[in-house]
Amino acid sequence: MTTDAQLLREFAATDSESAFTELVGRHGPAVHAAALRQTGNPHHAEEVTQAVFLLLARKAAALSGQAVLIGWLMKATQFAARDLLRGERRRLERETTAYHMNESLEPSMAADPDSERLWDRISPVLDGCLARLREADRNAILLRFFQNRSLAEVGGALGVAEEAARKRVNRALERLRSELQRDGAVASLAVLPELLSRQAVPTGPSELVGSTVSAVLRSGGDGGVRAAALSKSLGRDLAWSGLRVWFATAATAAVLVGGVLWVGETVWSRVSTPLVTADGDYRVAGFPDPRVVHRFIRDLQRELRAGERETVARWIRYPLKVHGRGTVSAVEGPSGVLASFERVFTESVAGEILKCPAQRLHCTPEGVMIGGGSVWIAPEPGTGEPRIALINLP
Repeated sequence: MTTDAQLLREFAATDSESAFTELVGRHGPAVHAAALRQTGNPHHAEEVTQAVFLLLARKAAALSGQAVLIGWLMKATQFAARDLLRGERRRLERETTAYHMNESLEPSMAADPDSERLWDRISPVLDGCLARLREADRNAILLRFFQNRSLAEVGGALGVAEEAARKRVNRALERLRSELQRDGAVASLAVLPELLSRQAVPTGPSELVGSTVSAVLRSGGDGGVRAAALSKSLGRDLAWSGLRVWFATAATAAVLVGGVLWVGETVWSRVSTPLVTADGDYRVAGFPDPRVVHRFIRDLQRELRAGERETVARWIRYPLKVHGRGTVSAVEGPSGVLASFERVFTESVAGEILKCPAQRLHCTPEGVMIGGGSVWIAPEPGTGEPRIALINLP
């Protein structure tokens, strides 16, 4: 079978309609199903699908080296659905129970009533839970259950042996179940694989492939006006989401020590207060229960990955102190953060947050330190809730 990478290279080189049609036929149902879960509206799901494949057509050459294309497509779908709903928020009644998954199911695929009720709980939160998994775990689940690949094929796509693929899939399922449980969708590990295989990618509308290919290729590559605009917004969001790829080196330890001394003694300008530090003792930073901080960091990472800037802006202690090279400023409110979001949450700053382990962080009386001191979390006066209190720009 021709691989996704080969089809992308063929399309990029020759604008082959047959190659692009094959890609839409392979992945269109999964994209459409995810879009339908997230928007709850068949028309919006079609627009999201067209936007995703419009962007795929534009980036075909660059994406031909993508190890697991379905992983990129599902991430793109999540961003596109979020952008569309944000634009439609005033006109949509977004009730999570209004997802119409059953409308597109073939009668032969219908499950028993208990299974259907379970899927009704899982469906609205599934894509958000998948997004919180590590990329390797997410790709293992997408390949195994969204594309119904064999374990040997999963291993081949991930570059591991079949037995290693089996272990990775099992581990990923357990982590997905934990994420679902966090969002109130309790599912048994025994029934989750079958449920995903049967329900996650139902048969899409019969005209899905033809309408998507036509929107992308037969309108000069621009598609519908709304889909084209959504695709451009999606491209910007995906570029910003590249913040998740980071590495740690031995130099991090030196930055960590230097950051503690600099922030504790200079940035916070509390020289008269003795520097008391502790790893993992959150009481030093004013948090009696470390779980509150851990939960805040996980939620912050999730919202950053999803591009939910408004939510992040609400989780800041104002005025937010922002320190750059030789500059000190204070951002007074959420509107100020949103107006300069990418200048405050730079690639480096957001990267420190996204790779931060939510445990045994370094603490001082000034707060909890993330990474090498790029971000500090401190209690909100009056409530004690964790909030971002200071950002050190590189």
